Amino acid sequence: MADKANVSISTVSRIINNQGNFSEETRRRVLELASEYLKPGISPSRLPGVAYRIAVFVPEAHDFFDNDPSSSADLNDLKEQFEAQGHQFHMTARSAELSVSSPAYRLLAEKKVDAAVVFDPYADDKLVDELVRRGIPYLVTNGRSYEGSQNFVDYDNRKGAFEVVQYLHSLGHRKIGLIAGPIRHLVNENRLRGCRDAYRQLGLEWDETKVRFGAFDPAHGYQAVKELLAGHPDLTGIFAFNDMIAFGVMKGLAELKLKIPKDVSLAGFDDLKLSEFTMPPLTTVRRFRYDISPLVVKMITELMTNPYISEVNISLKTELIERDSCGKAPHRN
Repeated sequence: MADKANVSISTVSRIINNQGNFSEETRRRVLELASEYLKPGISPSRLPGVAYRIAVFVPEAHDFFDNDPSSSADLNDLKEQFEAQGHQFHMTARSAELSVSSPAYRLLAEKKVDAAVVFDPYADDKLVDELVRRGIPYLVTNGRSYEGSQNFVDYDNRKGAFEVVQYLHSLGHRKIGLIAGPIRHLVNENRLRGCRDAYRQLGLEWDETKVRFGAFDPAHGYQAVKELLAGHPDLTGIFAFNDMIAFGVMKGLAELKLKIPKDVSLAGFDDLKLSEFTMPPLTTVRRFRYDISPLVVKMITELMTNPYISEVNISLKTELIERDSCGKAPHRN
């Protein structure tokens, strides 16, 4: 039916279920085919074994599979979960600007996408607006907006970052450096906002010169910690916005002859398996990443097939894992 009507499977389902806004011509064409192919009371959402075409949009300039194993694990697990359900998985890289010549825009324009997952969205992202405009069911994950209406299944990155700063403060740290990720990515922005929330609540003075932005990789951490300590030698704590950054920080601190946590305490984010085996073991924020993919698949399927769901908002917990890389702030003159 979808092929004959030249629309997506989810469009057929939504029209049959009287859900979404479509042109009268599209609606008429689908309903005529439905009367021909479906028995009374049967809709595509109730047909067993329906395979949907799922587009997964990721940032164009990304290094997930080389330097960010946490995101790699999320994407690989998501692919396995969709394909296990018999769905087609199409991963498409895209830039922050959704131009009409971009692969992402062309994919949407072909009208053969049943649903979309926006993975690691940008700040001020226009892709979600385009999906809504076209009536394509979608979910945002690995970085969601805390303002406005949006479908998301995501970790509470903001609260996770808040708890790191709060923890360092409880150990006596008042001079804290932040080594953040890419400046335009929402997952990074959410963690940065969590830090700002904690600074306000704890009465700490926010200092933009103590923040460094860059890729989620060790090279960024290695370079950034040297830059931070060159400008702020009184720093006693470092919060790296993911564990890969933290691994680079460890090397940088070793070259500067600074011991962890005697001279500088260090915390990361993600709780990669390796974090438990570094010297010293890394204090970090655990994301339960292997629980999220089945939930994303279930919710995107519900959005495609259940006419009674208007919005999905699922926020998953994070947990601060205390290890030996953090200690009481040293007394310095």
